Amino acid sequence: MTPRHYRDMIIRAIQAGDMRRIDQMAAQLAQAEEARRLLQALTHCPACATSAAAGLVPDATSY
Repeated sequence: MTPRHYRDMIIRAIQAGDMRRIDQMAAQLAQAEEARRLLQALTHCPACATSAAAGLVPDATSY
């Protein structure tokens, strides 16, 4: 999807006052940032692959 598509989704959710959807998008953004951080760690330090991969495992307390 293009950035414009995401922008339009955000605008529609805000205009509708859909807090559930806004919360979902915020959670997705947080996950994307974490994935980006882990990929950067793997790129800069291949020896760190194990600890970075461990970061991909969901925390049991978040369910």
